[in-house]
Amino acid sequence: MKFVMFVLGLLVGLVGGAALLAYAYQAAGLYPPDDATIKFIARERGWLKEEV
Repeated sequence: MKFVMFVLGLLVGLVGGAALLAYAYQAAGLYPPDDATIKFIARERGWLKEEV
């Protein structure tokens, strides 16, 4: 029974920690760039060559 409670607490802690970290990133404005943002920046700087 103790092992089940340990695993349950571990899972709740991991999920809660991940949610807290995501909220902290959002509050600080540190959004990880998605693929579209990376492509847009690369296109603006001339690093991405569009192949037609």
